[in-house]
Amino acid sequence: MWITKLQLRHEDCPIVNRCQKFNMIVLSYPSTWYEKNGKKYATTTCFFHTGDEEQKKKFIDDLKADRRISQLEVSGDVFTYEIVLADDGEHVMLYHSKQIVFVKPVFNHPDGHEYWEVASWKREELEKFIKMLKDHMDVCNIMKMENSALTDIYFPNVMPKLSKSQKKALEIAYDNGYYKYPRKVSLEKLAKIAGIGVSTFQEHLRKAELKLLPAIIEYQRK
Repeated sequence: MWITKLQLRHEDCPIVNRCQKFNMIVLSYPSTWYEKNGKKYATTTCFFHTGDEEQKKKFIDDLKADRRISQLEVSGDVFTYEIVLADDGEHVMLYHSKQIVFVKPVFNHPDGHEYWEVASWKREELEKFIKMLKDHMDVCNIMKMENSALTDIYFPNVMPKLSKSQKKALEIAYDNGYYKYPRKVSLEKLAKIAGIGVSTFQEHLRKAELKLLPAIIEYQRK
């Protein structure tokens, strides 16, 4: 399949602007859009990839204050919203065809850009999509365009669910080089970063690993 990675920005995006404001990364899956009484409505499901509880609360409170948001549902780190686009409002899904599939979720980055990775059987479909985006987005840069096998696809809700403590321990370990070779950090240092005892941190980390490893190993056996 043909795969492209794009760096995008449209000034009226309610997510990436707040990622920039609160210094967070949010993953998103644009769902659908429809038109009613001359107005366009777009729905997106999002997941907080980074950020502490205070940052997430500020993000959601700020999003609730946005008058364009007509619907909002929050469940832990996942939230779904519907936005009413202005007459001149832009949304990537307005130009997304049914012949294009998501390879990964959209990365909404604190650098103020969205990173999309999508694929299609036909290169011309991706080129048509990119042309529409260049005509309507404030920024549209092609970071990759290649014809290759799909070997790295993100499947939401397939991996086991981790508790908040397990997820936090795993993220701290990964971000600080615990899984690099040779290891860059000790468990004692990681526990100190997490603000908990070594044995407690180790328990959270091991439980997270025990949940994730079977799924990863079974996948590799296929």
